[in-house]
Amino acid sequence: MVLILLFILISVPLYTLFRIVKSFMRKANWESAKVKAIDSYLAMFIYCLLLFGFFLNGNGVAGGERLRIFSHNGLKINGYASIANEYIASVIILLTLGLFAFWIISFNDKSLSPVMYVISSTLIISNILFAIAYLTHTGFSHEGEEFLVFFLQISFLSLIFLYSARLKDSLNQFIDSQNEKENEYNNKFLLFLYKISNNYRNMSKLWAICLFPVLVIIQLILVLFGQRPDSFIRVFLETSSFNYSNIPAPKPEIVEGDGHYLCTVSAKGHKKLVKPIRAGIRRGARIPVNRQLLIANAFENILEQYMPTFHKSIRNFYDQYGYPISKHINSKWSADVIYLLMKPLEWFFLVVLYTVDKNPENRISMQYSELRK
Repeated sequence: MVLILLFILISVPLYTLFRIVKSFMRKANWESAKVKAIDSYLAMFIYCLLLFGFFLNGNGVAGGERLRIFSHNGLKINGYASIANEYIASVIILLTLGLFAFWIISFNDKSLSPVMYVISSTLIISNILFAIAYLTHTGFSHEGEEFLVFFLQISFLSLIFLYSARLKDSLNQFIDSQNEKENEYNNKFLLFLYKISNNYRNMSKLWAICLFPVLVIIQLILVLFGQRPDSFIRVFLETSSFNYSNIPAPKPEIVEGDGHYLCTVSAKGHKKLVKPIRAGIRRGARIPVNRQLLIANAFENILEQYMPTFHKSIRNFYDQYGYPISKHINSKWSADVIYLLMKPLEWFFLVVLYTVDKNPENRISMQYSELRK
């Protein structure tokens, strides 16, 4: 699951970056029906990624509320939502209209009326501008859910690349069609406009003059769906800790513990599956431990003993990305899922232990006990 997610976060932005570079290179066969189909499926995929990100964003802390952090290590249990959940419906409507506009431009650009072409292009530009606003809103320093914000940033960045490439391809096609027609304009004003589009090859910027009427129509639609007319602004303002946030973040609430998620699995999972075998001692408190937890801790002990620098890097990574998982383990079933997902790693840890340690079972058994030094 982690590998699939990592593949998505790498491959999607790389392809869209390659796509926009190709659009500016104007390769002859790049505007094939196959490429248009791939782009359309990818646009739908990015749209689904954003919807999934918005769904997870719903678990974020609303602006003005207190975060919770662990007392032992100062790590956050939760983070602020990067978009005000109350106004996400407005964003979804904009993205949905933008997706349909992308499809229309991709497959019907030659047969579109001028009005439909302008409206579709304007919707695409509106999506690009919103994506840029999100990227500048979240930036690099905030108190949000780090991985979720990064996930949405990658998705919005991919949208910017893909939609910009579509606009550039559409512009290229328009210029080529004008050159093929070899139009002779008697009207000086029309001749002036033709020279602008033909010489600068950057006419997509001119679509910005059409933003206002189209955005007014979008706002009217949002009002019909019960959204406020200024929802596109409030979706950023009514958050905390981000660049455009307008609500101060209060001091966090201190919570006992440190959020070790394998300890949570051992304690909360169905006993017939996770199989707690005894009580252990952790930070002076008694906790239930299972074999998976003991093996994982013994493996970490091996790294700490023989590869301290590498262990420190792994520990920092775990602290940053592993601990936030623990707050989602709030049921027996979620603990069971984490236990099963960790099984391959547990087997890998066990192989390493039996390879490098003379008495691996002794090292395993002494974890979370008074015997460990």
